[in-house]
Amino acid sequence: MRRKLCVLLTLALLLMQAQAFGEEVFRQAGAIGNFSEGYAAFSNENGLWGYIDASGSVVIEPQWNLADCFRGGIARVGTADHRYGYINTAGEVVFPAVCSAATDFYDGLATVCVDGEYGFITPDGSYAFAERWTDAGYFSDGMAYVKANGRYGFINSSGALAIAPQWDRVYSFSEGLAAVKRDGLWGFVDKSGNVVIPLQYDSTSYVYNGRMWVKQDGAYRMLDKTGAQIGSVQWQNVFSDFGWAELCRVNQDGLWGYVNRENETVLKPVYEKATRFDGGLAAVKKNGVWYLIDENGVDVVSGENTQK
Repeated sequence: MRRKLCVLLTLALLLMQAQAFGEEVFRQAGAIGNFSEGYAAFSNENGLWGYIDASGSVVIEPQWNLADCFRGGIARVGTADHRYGYINTAGEVVFPAVCSAATDFYDGLATVCVDGEYGFITPDGSYAFAERWTDAGYFSDGMAYVKANGRYGFINSSGALAIAPQWDRVYSFSEGLAAVKRDGLWGFVDKSGNVVIPLQYDSTSYVYNGRMWVKQDGAYRMLDKTGAQIGSVQWQNVFSDFGWAELCRVNQDGLWGYVNRENETVLKPVYEKATRFDGGLAAVKKNGVWYLIDENGVDVVSGENTQK
């Protein structure tokens, strides 16, 4: 099993195309995930997850306890007993496996945990490297974090150690930088392991399109890759969306809105829930009702302006 993860899921994955997603059902969905490659995961009243397309039609019926975004036409799905596999956009199982943890595929590899050991697999289920770790992240920028002897470092795409384990916690690399934590504070290092933004923040985000979020003194502020602050507005909560869209979710007083890369408000914080934009479309919840909006805040189903 350690050489090949090809054990069939015992839970039957009965997959079928569905009729159009009625507006009433869509408006009252339990939750809707981020759109990616034209699809978004959604949950029904029983807490099971399936997928809708950008028109609001169900394309894969709810049947999983976990459903992730599609990447390269493949998405991770999971069962109630914490087993994970992968499906394509037709809902067909392309790689079933028995894993206690698994990531999406990034740079052609996915990270899985079997019997408490982390490794990296290819789409055919073979391990890419012989080495195992006590924790590991996904590949990004040709690097992946790994944990050994209680500390985090990074390996390169050949599986060789590139940055020695020395950090209490880390994020994956993005645009040449990775967030690292030591003694309770976060900063950023480059791919040689040099600290380029000092460890002085309570929390940080990934770097996307030259922007990152950091938290200090209870508020989030936007920085560029040099560590300079962008705009003067600070937020109570944020997402890191610039890797997918030109607008990013921000929160003030419990409501979500969207800002651009200059930290300027584009859509006012009026939504109870909000997903990131993909292909100019996002799902938002206002006054208990879900809407599919464009970047002007107009619901593409009804034409209603949700910003009013």
